[in-house]
Amino acid sequence: MTEAGQGIYILVNANAKRGGRRIAVQIARALPGASVRLTRTTQEIDGWLRSIRTPRGILSAGGDGSAVALLNALDRVIPKGEPLPTVGALPLGTGNAWAHALGARSLDKCVRALARTSGPLPTKRYALLESGGVSTFFAGCGWDAQILDDFRQQVSASPSSRLAKSVWGYLLAVALRTAPKTLIRGRPHVIVENLGSDVYTITPSGKLVRMEGVRRGTVLYDGIASAAGAATCPEYGYGCRIYPFAERLLGFINVRVYDRKVKDAIFDIPKLWRGEHPLEGMTDWFATEVRMTFSRPLPLQIGGEAVGSRLTVEYKISPREVAAVDWRMM
Repeated sequence: MTEAGQGIYILVNANAKRGGRRIAVQIARALPGASVRLTRTTQEIDGWLRSIRTPRGILSAGGDGSAVALLNALDRVIPKGEPLPTVGALPLGTGNAWAHALGARSLDKCVRALARTSGPLPTKRYALLESGGVSTFFAGCGWDAQILDDFRQQVSASPSSRLAKSVWGYLLAVALRTAPKTLIRGRPHVIVENLGSDVYTITPSGKLVRMEGVRRGTVLYDGIASAAGAATCPEYGYGCRIYPFAERLLGFINVRVYDRKVKDAIFDIPKLWRGEHPLEGMTDWFATEVRMTFSRPLPLQIGGEAVGSRLTVEYKISPREVAAVDWRMM
């Protein structure tokens, strides 16, 4: 009889806040046929991946950072032009944006679904974007990066506080940390330049429309920006749908600029969270590659991880799509 989890390989972040080693043991007990690996470094991940043959699926157990680490390790290990194996994310981190976008709701439910499933795992095609040589599913400059950085500082300052790690803690970080900084520093100017070919936009009714006369070098936006970034994933974690249209056009990245002032943005939080459209001050494009040039260096986050400040950032669609585990089908 086939053991539960046969052919499944699970990468567990040893540094996960919820206890990587303990979680790895629990997963291994629930899925005795799976290979569960606890890793701390990219070298360990790469070496482990090179030892895998014909997997049913390779999953990360951690937050968005763990999923990004797995995707980039696969990109390094598997030669260009060869398809990546089925990948997926088990929610173990703080935000779990990609896992939630794929239908995962809890670690326990996902593990039990894997235990029940034999044969190929159900998947959906998922696009990735590249920024700074990193493959990811969202990245951005401005408020989104500052909020994520402030939220993580808040969690680090109160590691035992459930409130600090909750959605309410996220909102507190916005109100008490990010908003005051923005009021003091003001909003930057940004130029968004198309570096690809076709560009689409979206009408107030939600219809995709190809923009006429747009070519490489066309300036798509020249103005004030509170937040500016790109994504292929609609969520930022906690059900916050910052890029609600990110999955609408496979092979394109959803580029967004939000230009409202702090007080307007605070009132807009419920609408931003739900991904309402149209929203005053929000502009969307669907492109294959863009460059954003800011009037001053801004904090940049890639896949939810702060990577310093940048004056210029480029985003482009990754040539590699992935077959991602669709938890809704399980």
